Amino acid sequence: MNLNYSILWYDDDKNFFDSQDMEPIEEAITSWGFRPQIIPVHDAAELKQHEPFNQFDMLVVDLELGGNEHGAQFIKNVRDNNVFAEIIFYSMKGADELWQIIGRERLEGVFVVYKTRIEQKLIRVAHQSVRKVLDLENMRGIVMAEVGDLDEILEKIFTIAMSGITEEQRQQVYKSFVKKSREPDKKFEEALSAFENEPTIEQLLTLSDGSEKRVQNFNRVRQHHPLLKSHNFSEEYRNTILSPRNFLAHGVPERKEDGSLLFRHRGKEFLFDDEVGKTLRHKILEYNSAFSEIAEALSQQ
Repeated sequence: MNLNYSILWYDDDKNFFDSQDMEPIEEAITSWGFRPQIIPVHDAAELKQHEPFNQFDMLVVDLELGGNEHGAQFIKNVRDNNVFAEIIFYSMKGADELWQIIGRERLEGVFVVYKTRIEQKLIRVAHQSVRKVLDLENMRGIVMAEVGDLDEILEKIFTIAMSGITEEQRQQVYKSFVKKSREPDKKFEEALSAFENEPTIEQLLTLSDGSEKRVQNFNRVRQHHPLLKSHNFSEEYRNTILSPRNFLAHGVPERKEDGSLLFRHRGKEFLFDDEVGKTLRHKILEYNSAFSEIAEALSQQ
């Protein structure tokens, strides 16, 4: 579960697909706090590469696919394989004929539209399907998965940056980590002592088992690496990403009369509603993009 909204668009007429303006669709999906991914497919060989299609949130399918291929048969095969993505079925022949085919083939959960009116229908159906996944449990899962991805990018940044500073500077990072990490935990103390005697980047990352520790590691290496010194995002990242993540992961929710959820955790409160959820998704996407750019810049040095 993540913030990608993936669409497979199956039409044998490549020129028709290329003539469609995807920008309004992509902008709409982005505005809800998701990453749009539109995958065009124009023949059976391409289509086979994406089976069984359960990675897609929506399938957009033409009625006439050239040769002996038929959009209705494709939809039937998808549903027979227990794939329940939203499906938009379109044709130049109009909705009446499509509904007749749907009834004859007993196709379930299909939206129909005239071929030249796909854009608005797609946006409406996509928005409806997005709202289905934004209940509390799904939103918790999305945030956990996405913050996990951010953790991985921060680890990549740290690893590359550590290779770009001097051995003396690396030792300062290691010592700072040991000093901060002293805890009354016997097993952790043993592992920390082993690291202190023979520190490595890999072992430091193994001992850094939480999102907050990854931010601390970034700050340690940032002090030494010239490319990172201007990237002081830590406090905002804690407030806008890690704090909501901790409330959603560990807090106990209380539903309010207006439908919002009040989370309480460690004596603090966090009010969660649709607007807060959308802002959080946008922030996650912003940080994912920013971290990826930093990692790419480090890799190119």
